[in-house]
Amino acid sequence: MAGLWGPAHAQVYKCKGAAGEAVYSQNPCGGSAEEVKVRTSRAATRTAGEVANRDAVFRSTDLTDIAIAERNCIASASSSIYGPVNARAADYQRQISALSREAATAKNNLAGATYQAAVRSQISGIQGSMSAERQTADSNMTSARQRCADERRSKEEGVKKAYEARASQPAAAGY
Repeated sequence: MAGLWGPAHAQVYKCKGAAGEAVYSQNPCGGSAEEVKVRTSRAATRTAGEVANRDAVFRSTDLTDIAIAERNCIASASSSIYGPVNARAADYQRQISALSREAATAKNNLAGATYQAAVRSQISGIQGSMSAERQTADSNMTSARQRCADERRSKEEGVKKAYEARASQPAAAGY
């Protein structure tokens, strides 16, 4: 059993095949077999500079991914907040156009003037609703931007801590 824990070493022999080609085998394959020395490969080691350069590239990539995630967060919030508001605004604009056409058909008398005033009042109410919805959407979007920025700062702090911890460790072999 003691032999199982030692370093593994295999013998390799180089021989000539029937057509003169090189043949490699674990067993001697004839009188002309030559033992080939096999070099074992050691684990690649990296200098501190190489490790620092690799970590800088990875950190930059991580921070870029975080920035992209923030941009996607804001785009998603904008779509979910302003999408419905813009759809309602288009509907409100159609209503205003229809009311404006109705107001233009009013007769040029007292009844017509009263009718026009009522239509203008409806238009004003719709415009007020549009303005209030837009202000609410703007406020919601400000909150969403803040939330996305907070998430970004939190993730950036995590990356900063992770790479500071890596930098404080001695350089390890390999990647």
